[in-house]
Amino acid sequence: MLTTGKKSEMNYTFSRRVFDLFQLIRWPNLVVVIFTQFLLRHAIIKPLYAKAGISPAMNTTLFWLLVGVTVLIAAAGYIINDYFDLRTDRINRPDKLILGRTFRRRQAIKYNFILNVIALAGGFYLGFQAHSWRLSLIFPLMIVLLVLYSSRYKNTVLWGNLAVAFMSAMVVSIVWLFEFFMLRMQPNDFLGLSSNLSLINKIFLFYAGFAFIISLCRELAKDIQDLPGDSATNNHTLPVMHGMKASGYWLMAFSVVTLAFMVWSLMLLSRLGWTIPLIYYVTTVIPLLLFAFYRMLKAKKPEEYKSIS
Repeated sequence: MLTTGKKSEMNYTFSRRVFDLFQLIRWPNLVVVIFTQFLLRHAIIKPLYAKAGISPAMNTTLFWLLVGVTVLIAAAGYIINDYFDLRTDRINRPDKLILGRTFRRRQAIKYNFILNVIALAGGFYLGFQAHSWRLSLIFPLMIVLLVLYSSRYKNTVLWGNLAVAFMSAMVVSIVWLFEFFMLRMQPNDFLGLSSNLSLINKIFLFYAGFAFIISLCRELAKDIQDLPGDSATNNHTLPVMHGMKASGYWLMAFSVVTLAFMVWSLMLLSRLGWTIPLIYYVTTVIPLLLFAFYRMLKAKKPEEYKSIS
């Protein structure tokens, strides 16, 4: 009986550590990254390539390697963010602390290092396959930016928000960047797609811009939500420096820009005749944005911004 009890306790501890590890790397956000890049390839690149009678230059294996590298860098970024944000999190969300409870801070550095090394190896291999070492530099730059965000930019007015928004835009952009560079290595296919290149560039530019602005809104809402802890730890975020009311106005302004992006998207999808994405935007995305906008207008306390962020 005693042995069974010890085994049960060990299994619980192991399962709890696995669960907390997935919480630490924000697994739902990583699923969104995977789903986003998958849709960009299969709902935009492949259909437009099919019209030209060609297949994507980046094969399936390399595409999933790109997705894996992106996910590893993002996961490492979440870990290092929690490492630097421990003091603030003890005030804002003490019941959700993982570092210092399930994992030691030293372990966070180790996990961050391992994930980044694996990601860099995959990233440089992708650059080699694309015949562009410059393109592979995107990945170390993303890692450095995430570390700078966590250690410095996060605690400054808007700079941290802009850094995260830029990273969100890069999640979209690198799918087309690597595909484009690999497509250039196939002159016949590149020539066959030349009439659609401008359209693909515009679509990816739009989605990168949309990812940027929606992420900016989310980060600002999180800053308002975290106002008590940020104020106590002397973090110079926009709500701390200029107040919740002014920050709320900024958030509404960015939300209006987001809605403008959505209107432009609807016009583009309608012109292209892409019925399914059009229905998805009208029935899901726009109602969610309008609901978030309504919540902004009603919010009076920092904790009321939780449903928005």
